[in-house]
Amino acid sequence: MLEIKNIKIGDGHPKMCVPITGETTEEIAEQANLAKQSVAEIVEWRADLFNESEEINDMMETLEMIAGILPEKILLFTFRSVEEGGNRPVSLKMYHDVCLAAAGTQKVDLIDIEFGKVEFLGRKFVQDLKIQGVKIIMSSHDYDQTPEDATMIYRIGVMNQFGADIGKIAAMPHNLQDVLRMMNIVSRARAFNELPIATISMSDLGKASRITGEITGSVLTFGSLEEAQGSAPGQIPIDELQFILQTLHVKDQQVNSNQVSSNE
Repeated sequence: MLEIKNIKIGDGHPKMCVPITGETTEEIAEQANLAKQSVAEIVEWRADLFNESEEINDMMETLEMIAGILPEKILLFTFRSVEEGGNRPVSLKMYHDVCLAAAGTQKVDLIDIEFGKVEFLGRKFVQDLKIQGVKIIMSSHDYDQTPEDATMIYRIGVMNQFGADIGKIAAMPHNLQDVLRMMNIVSRARAFNELPIATISMSDLGKASRITGEITGSVLTFGSLEEAQGSAPGQIPIDELQFILQTLHVKDQQVNSNQVSSNE
């Protein structure tokens, strides 16, 4: 379990995150103010969608503006590469520098770093970020398919070894079986490590994975602001997401991810 700003990630229902997806400073400020009023515990800034400037200093100024609007929310910084569904290509050096700059502002609580980038940048990159006091979500996205279970479990294990605080696996399902496999992956991974994990089966077909985390063990779920475009296919508007999570809440806590079996 991970505690940030008195929010216990990994305890109870999956914590709700909404993305800020604006392209301009004005749009970003509008969405940040919407996020401030929302029920989401976590707000993610998708910095790769910001198109007013490619200069790191300009991005950091925008980040500080967002942090000023959202002092009580957990702030997650993400620069998603085009290979994993982001808006633009980015060199390893640029990716390295922008993540370190964000951590260095002391304004963010979480940084999402891509599993594929960490394989090249190494453990020191993760350590340099954590020295700044941020927690790490290490993520893997596959927009073409849902990998085999063994592949996903392997990735989670490597994330744990690299020092992630939360592992995130998101993938595109081709059929219902892919969705069910994703919903069971936390339980299977628990046999190997205790890393908190967020699992997401994308698209409309995968929506069930976004609302069942309390039972499956997924610690985060991503919704969308009503007046803003979501950052991935299948995201549910945040107010609807909260209502569904409350409806599905397991009051006696006798059902948990350790009881979910692939044989059931």
